[in-house]
Amino acid sequence: MIRLFFAAVVAVVLCGCGGHSHSHEEVAHEHLHIHSFVAYTHSVEMFMQHEGLETGKKSCITLYATELPSFKPVGSEEAEAILKVGEKSVSMKVVHGKKGVFHFDFVPEVSGEGVLVFNVAGEKAHFHVDVHEAGEEHAHHHEEEEHHGHDHSAHVHSGHAHGHAHAGHGTAVEGKPGDIQFTKEQSWKIDFATEEAVASDFCGTVKVAARVEAAPENFTTIVATASGKVQFARGVVAGKQVSAGESLFYLEGSDVTDNDAAVKFAEAESNYELAKSEYERKKLLFIDKIVSEREYLEAEAAFKQAEARYASMKRSYGEGKMVLKSSMSGCLSALLVENGDYVQAGTPVARVERKGAVNIIAELPVRYASQLQNIGYVNVETPQGRVYRLDSLGGSVIAVGTTANSCSMLPVTLSSGAIEASRQHRNGIHNLYE
Repeated sequence: MIRLFFAAVVAVVLCGCGGHSHSHEEVAHEHLHIHSFVAYTHSVEMFMQHEGLETGKKSCITLYATELPSFKPVGSEEAEAILKVGEKSVSMKVVHGKKGVFHFDFVPEVSGEGVLVFNVAGEKAHFHVDVHEAGEEHAHHHEEEEHHGHDHSAHVHSGHAHGHAHAGHGTAVEGKPGDIQFTKEQSWKIDFATEEAVASDFCGTVKVAARVEAAPENFTTIVATASGKVQFARGVVAGKQVSAGESLFYLEGSDVTDNDAAVKFAEAESNYELAKSEYERKKLLFIDKIVSEREYLEAEAAFKQAEARYASMKRSYGEGKMVLKSSMSGCLSALLVENGDYVQAGTPVARVERKGAVNIIAELPVRYASQLQNIGYVNVETPQGRVYRLDSLGGSVIAVGTTANSCSMLPVTLSSGAIEASRQHRNGIHNLYE
């Protein structure tokens, strides 16, 4: 877990322990060591502080109980503490003086290593403690003063959940005199939280421009099925919303005589009728065993091919025109020809896109070729200033180019996940972070 050094100033700690008063003279000259520990259960963070445990001496222990994941004081009014040292066990229940803060007074009877167990809101946390013989703790502090000099500020020993974020076991870590003091009660008053630190590799960053295109399953290109002059249907403009099966363009061949739509349709119809007649004739001859099975099968195959071609053209032909339709609903994102242009069969006429995932194509300088197989993560910034982490949206790296283009750039193709293929995204500049 993140190590945070919660240091209550001496005045607060002392005032927080009901029934224990110290004169100003004592505070000014006594060298205090405040031991701090923290442990986490599934729903409660327990932060405990005390000034040391000695046999025969009343020890003030303060517990700060915080709800998770809100990081606000627990609502429970009662808490229980059990001190176990060897075979000796002593328990105490208290009611909070302030929400989330509980004060316990223990007088240890035996010395040694022990366990301090807290039970708050149905959650238990265990803290390992050392109980010293009377005078031992003071002697230890005095030796530290001689070694470090006379520093009358409070030394803070801060703890964290050692290796187990939810184990409910607390340990102590020595804080430094320069640590920033930040009390639990201060943390409750602001938006404050702790989170488990996770080790990960550190990546360099490369920032480049990129273009956005609809994923292949989210766009289609309308192509001319025959040669002819293109005529736009009424209301066809770039950006128009269209429906699947809607007639968008017509191919006319009245003023062109070479390979136009009318000629192609007439040819397909004639081939169909001829193939049908030949098939039916050879079918009867085959029954009478006049022609071979091979001749019959060849005639059948020729008929089926002519029939499929004729049926396809017939669905898109009427009144001397070939009709071009969209195979999907979406936005007519691009017109690739002008009204009245003459086109050959197979010429792209328009592009239709629908909302959905997009692909992002970024080009990186070839000097990064050796690093492109180790991309850590990708962030995308839209023209509106929004930044998306691609993996959080279900996006990923699809392909990394291995051949540089004429500008010595290598393409990297990314799937965008939940980012939709809006016109703003397609026309915008995006930032890629490696």
